[in-house]
Amino acid sequence: MSPSIRHPPSFRAAAVARVLRLRPSHASESAAVRAVAAGLGINAETLRGWVRQAEIDSGRREGLTTAARQELFRLRVELANARRALEKATAATTQLATTRPQDGTQGVDGAYS
Repeated sequence: MSPSIRHPPSFRAAAVARVLRLRPSHASESAAVRAVAAGLGINAETLRGWVRQAEIDSGRREGLTTAARQELFRLRVELANARRALEKATAATTQLATTRPQDGTQGVDGAYS
């Protein structure tokens, strides 16, 4: 398996535009995608995914837009961070609640030492 290559957004947009421009001169969209992909030296399925995502982003196809995907990713990261913070706070609270003062004063949990 070859290493993953990140193509710049401008390259992706130009490749998608070329597929859309050449589509009428080919028997199918798949044929146009294969021709453009071969000309650019990229995987046809990668290009097909870019075309589909461009259609979603422009409203021509149903699906999750790029902006919505980015927001979903951001929210998942935020949720994971909040869960970690909650776990730390819960652990600290549990530790405080079970710690008894050595001087005989009343502890956090209401018990006397």
